[in-house]
Amino acid sequence: MCSGDRTHGWGEKGKIIPHKVMLQKRENFSVLPAMSMHGYIACTVYKGGVNAETFQAFIEQDLLPLCSPYPGPNSVLIMDNCRIHKADVNPQFYY
Repeated sequence: MCSGDRTHGWGEKGKIIPHKVMLQKRENFSVLPAMSMHGYIACTVYKGGVNAETFQAFIEQDLLPLCSPYPGPNSVLIMDNCRIHKADVNPQFYY
């Protein structure tokens, strides 16, 4: 319920709870972690949401400098099917 009116809670049986709940707008923080089998490689906290540009900047600036060429340690990146992981990027980014 978006109005802030509470309709469930403890009270007398059969009566609606008449108390108002004040809605508060909270700040949104997003966390972008990169993990290996040995723990976290990189982790960045952003204020607000993450979009494709923010994700690409995280990969280029925070993660790739800590990776090595294949077959070295931290040489393979595995991502899920999230929309920001599939954005159009510069092909030179991967070479």
